[in-house]
Amino acid sequence: MNPESLAQEALNLVTAHPYAAGAMAAALVVLAYFKLKLVLKLITASLILVAIVYVILFIVNLTSTGMESTEKFIGSPNQVIDRMKQE
Repeated sequence: MNPESLAQEALNLVTAHPYAAGAMAAALVVLAYFKLKLVLKLITASLILVAIVYVILFIVNLTSTGMESTEKFIGSPNQVIDRMKQE
């Protein structure tokens, strides 16, 4: 999971649904015009939440990759022993 793929997915979403994206952008602009502090707090909270989710998913991906590698190395001797028994 890298930032480039996330940015590409966001761009694909905007290009697939231009009217919804335009409506959300317009609502954000109107809200920012009337309640700037609230919008800045929401943006900050959203960025913090996205960062936390990204870190959690990154850690989960690292551990799953490590477990797959460990199973691969642990499973290898067993396969060799099974082949030797069959011969």
